[in-house]
Amino acid sequence: MNGNEATKGSAGAPARSGGAEFRYDAALAAQIEARWQRHWAENGTFFSPNPAGSMAQGFERVAGLPAMYVLDMFAYPSGIGLHVGHPLGYLATDVFARYQRMNGRHVLHAYGYDAFGLPAEQFAIDTGQHPAVTTAANIAIMRDQLRRLGLGHDTRREFATSDPRYYRWTQWIFGRIFSSWCDERTGRARPVADLVAEYESGARPTPDGRPWASLTDAERRGIIDGKRLAYLSDEPVNWCPALGTVLANEEVTAQGRSDVGNHPVYRRRMRQWMLRITAFAGRLADDLDLVDWPESIKRMQRHWIGEPAAPRMRDWLFSRQRYWGEPFPIVYDADGLPVLLPDDMLPIVLPDMAHFRPVPATDAGSDPVPPLGRAPGWSTVELDLGSGPRVYQRELNTMPQWAGSCWYYLRYLDPANDEALVDPETERYWMARGGVDLYVGGAEHAVLHLLYARFWHKVLFDLGYVSSPEPFARLVNQGYVLADAFTDERGSYVPAADVDIARDGSASYQGRPVTRRAGKMGKSLKNGVSPDEIYQTYGADTLRVYEMGMGPLDADRPWRPEDITGAHRFLQRFWRAIVSEQTGMAVVSDQEPDRVTKELLHATITAVGSDYGDLKFNTAIARLTELISAAARITARDGALPRSIAEPVVLMVAPLAPHIAEELWQRLGHADTLAWETFPRADPELTAVRSVELPVQVNGRTRFVLTTHPGADGADIERALRARPEFATLTGGRCIERIVIVPDRIVNLVLR
Repeated sequence: MNGNEATKGSAGAPARSGGAEFRYDAALAAQIEARWQRHWAENGTFFSPNPAGSMAQGFERVAGLPAMYVLDMFAYPSGIGLHVGHPLGYLATDVFARYQRMNGRHVLHAYGYDAFGLPAEQFAIDTGQHPAVTTAANIAIMRDQLRRLGLGHDTRREFATSDPRYYRWTQWIFGRIFSSWCDERTGRARPVADLVAEYESGARPTPDGRPWASLTDAERRGIIDGKRLAYLSDEPVNWCPALGTVLANEEVTAQGRSDVGNHPVYRRRMRQWMLRITAFAGRLADDLDLVDWPESIKRMQRHWIGEPAAPRMRDWLFSRQRYWGEPFPIVYDADGLPVLLPDDMLPIVLPDMAHFRPVPATDAGSDPVPPLGRAPGWSTVELDLGSGPRVYQRELNTMPQWAGSCWYYLRYLDPANDEALVDPETERYWMARGGVDLYVGGAEHAVLHLLYARFWHKVLFDLGYVSSPEPFARLVNQGYVLADAFTDERGSYVPAADVDIARDGSASYQGRPVTRRAGKMGKSLKNGVSPDEIYQTYGADTLRVYEMGMGPLDADRPWRPEDITGAHRFLQRFWRAIVSEQTGMAVVSDQEPDRVTKELLHATITAVGSDYGDLKFNTAIARLTELISAAARITARDGALPRSIAEPVVLMVAPLAPHIAEELWQRLGHADTLAWETFPRADPELTAVRSVELPVQVNGRTRFVLTTHPGADGADIERALRARPEFATLTGGRCIERIVIVPDRIVNLVLR
């Protein structure tokens, strides 16, 4: 992008009233945003090279920088795309990542899609399409919406959990879990080969005391299978006949019905795959001390785990009688015992099925018929697993949707690696500081996703595949965006966008009265607002500033469309302070700003940098608003803004509103992106507090103010106090009982 392209590119903007052809509005914002998104994509601005492997090109440029891994919780690609509540966390990580990049860190920030599972399959069933088709379409919608936000992701690392190139490694991890046991002496996972060796040597007695060599092959396999971290068991499960599948506890409502479809759910025993997470209960509880997480989340995890001696937590039910999930890398031999398929047979690809809808059962006692059981040529397979060709029965269940989201943060590190889950050098580079440096997501995943991911990670850690004992070093939960929702006379939610509001505040839908309710914005309450509406009306940078300025990141906040104009005016004022609305050219000078303005600038640099690092974006915006208002007044008064003010202001705004900041940076004469520019540094001499004003009280009432230097001691303050004429006036003819001095705070005279 050459130095004149920005100005030329904006020349086609529609004419504005009053000759303000280059006024910052939605049309100009759209041009600027599209141009810079294209520039970032074409130039790989946010590509983060690895120290080794296929993504190592360019690593020499960042080799000396400290690494930082920033991560968003996995998103399920909904058929209706994003609503404005979704970007809250994504924007927070983007602002943080951009700020850290400008502070000299090599930042990895990637994004992908949690595409397997019951919601995706049910959406496909409801729309009469194959889940592969609907998932691809939904991902395309979300990808475009995220691109429009201007997020600085390394797009080379994107994947979906439904891609065989990804779930090959999900199956591989299951194989490692299946091939491991938990040594009760250490609480750590070890290969079952070590367990067999202990039985063979006699170091570990068999359950009935007989020598290992005297046991039949079936008896030995039974003992080993009973110790595996992945095992088969007849378990009480949540059976939903209408959906034709077993549901996890979290997929069942408090009323005992399915979360999807609101169908009856019954408890019954079925043979299921289980993961022995209870064997790690003690470590899962104790190692919470290693991570920087909200205390409320730690309490919830510890409550779920229970006491290590008798854990209220149950082993993880890992089977689903559905189509759209990862096939197990398991077959059954003639004795009905499970056999793990070798790694070179992975991935076990999900067969293409036209009729994948589960067969609804008629009653609670009926048995499930997994869809894979109806796939032609799937159930039975002839394989040579080392003993010659034999016929085996495939596992017909699939894994739950939690499987793919248990380890995705590792695959982002090395997504093109076909030889290993992740290259060891690359894994250590990004994870050895204790795991992901910043993980942001909703508190609704406080227990299950985080607990399951920690369990898988600990198994991989014990087996030597990862370098950190925990996956996520720091966790932050963003709050919810709240919005009005409406229910009809049946209590069912109706589309909030189609509700009519009368002048008296009453609401109706299709001519019938509805009841207004407040709730989390989302699909279930039918009160989502698409970000596309905001892009079209104001631009993506306005949405970014509005969402980051709504309140503290971890707090819930109401969606107030009428307040978005405030964020847009903030950006318009920012634009006018630096660019002429008549010519589109930068209006800056080499004039030295006055002392007061310089002190305001450097105080803002200090405050905004601290706020960005602490994820306090709302207070950073408040400080920037004050500075930009002052800058706009200077431009209006003098016809130009000193460059020494303009450039640091642009760099400070860049993490929040990167498109407009990039545009202004170029119009200020810079040829390249500002993404790697150094964040402004405050001059200590200009941020030092030069004086302190102490209220002087007489018998509890403030009478005047005493100005001293910071850190003045009591003796200095009393000398300055007695030198003031007000002191003599107020104390004349009265007895001074005592003088109470709190340095840098207050002075109190007690008189009688």
